[in-house]
Amino acid sequence: MKFGIDRLLADPELRKPLIGKRVALVAHPASVTEGLIHSLDALAACPDVTLTAAFGPQHGLKGDKQDNMVETADEIDPAYGIPIFSLYGEVRRPTERMVAEADVFLFDLQDLGCRIYTFVTTLLYLLEAAAAQG
Repeated sequence: MKFGIDRLLADPELRKPLIGKRVALVAHPASVTEGLIHSLDALAACPDVTLTAAFGPQHGLKGDKQDNMVETADEIDPAYGIPIFSLYGEVRRPTERMVAEADVFLFDLQDLGCRIYTFVTTLLYLLEAAAAQG
């Protein structure tokens, strides 16, 4: 079995639709390559990918946010200078301004399928916001 991120990074054909596009990543701590490199870091190192934003669900992009019901604020990634939008802060649904940061959204969240996890709902909200923007 290969993770989707590993397939994307290994296959130039899979990356073709990303070339020349502004790419945003929706990820959490389990979003890693087979070498345990976080997907944000792996994509940032890929010359075919232009990362323009990242989105963090509940607990944040890299898991450095408080567990449970504590909301987190947006921030700028110190390594890449891109906005990291919290989808578990003042808003739960991506705003028009957030969606405008990207042409393509890569969704790399592993989920247990347990009803208490918010990741599937995060995907639904992102799809609805993207559809509303056309």
